[in-house]
Amino acid sequence: MSTQDRKISAAILLADDNLVLTHLLGNLLARTGYRVTAVRDGQKVLAAVPSVKPDLILLDVDMPGLNGFEVCRRLKRDIRTRDIPVIFVTARHDKKDVITGFRVGGQDYIIKPFIHEELLARIRTHLTLRRTLEQLKASEQRYRELAIRDDLTGLYNTRYLYQTLQGQLDMHRTRPLSVLFMDVDDFKLVVDTYGHLNGSRVLAELADLIRQVLPDGCYGVSYGGDEFVLVLGGHTRTQGRELAEKILELVNSTEFLTSQGLSISITVSCGLAAFPVDAQTLADLLACADHALFAAKKKAKNNICCYTAA
Repeated sequence: MSTQDRKISAAILLADDNLVLTHLLGNLLARTGYRVTAVRDGQKVLAAVPSVKPDLILLDVDMPGLNGFEVCRRLKRDIRTRDIPVIFVTARHDKKDVITGFRVGGQDYIIKPFIHEELLARIRTHLTLRRTLEQLKASEQRYRELAIRDDLTGLYNTRYLYQTLQGQLDMHRTRPLSVLFMDVDDFKLVVDTYGHLNGSRVLAELADLIRQVLPDGCYGVSYGGDEFVLVLGGHTRTQGRELAEKILELVNSTEFLTSQGLSISITVSCGLAAFPVDAQTLADLLACADHALFAAKKKAKNNICCYTAA
């Protein structure tokens, strides 16, 4: 037995009604380092999968009740089990049976009697393929997430905002939604005084504060520089303003850069626009919120203004 074999700890579900073969094969797999669960009929395969969570299934074709082909077909129809590799291990050797095995979703087909070393090699191959596919899917998901997230703040980026907001407006024509533009007051002074790196840290800490108070169904966007957009699903103008006031109070009571041995205070200004009362489209809603932010900055810092058409 190789060192590589002894290190394997994958879970294998072995399905065969031949008790002698099950005993011998189960011992072989266990000695190799696999965790083995053995069942004797097709229905028990389906029943065992949720608890065993097998990394691979060795499946006989001729079993009581459901045969192996039907078991595999059902496994591959279920989104929860379709990625589990299935290797048929069977005495059926006709060409039509081999073709059927692959047609119902089997990854491999081994005819009894088999060579132990060959079976172990094929098991390793399909386990490696599965791990590789899982890693690829995880990487794909990670890259997809990075494509819609801002690196500094962890909030969504403008790409995500433009891709999703109009869809929300279209799907919820009778559902209120508010958009809040937020800008850090005198952020240039923070950067000039404490440096660009600490300025970035302030934005990251502010993003953390925002996440703490955002209700379910709402999300934050890093809109560029020191500006943020909060998309407040299900919030009327009044509810949006109440949340904005809560954020202002939290920002005003927070000391920033304490992890760097500093203690600075910042304020933010906010502009609010509501759908559908202020605008009907993505572009118009963002423009209205931006207009309200401009009014807030002009009126007084550390302030909230709601959009008015006048």
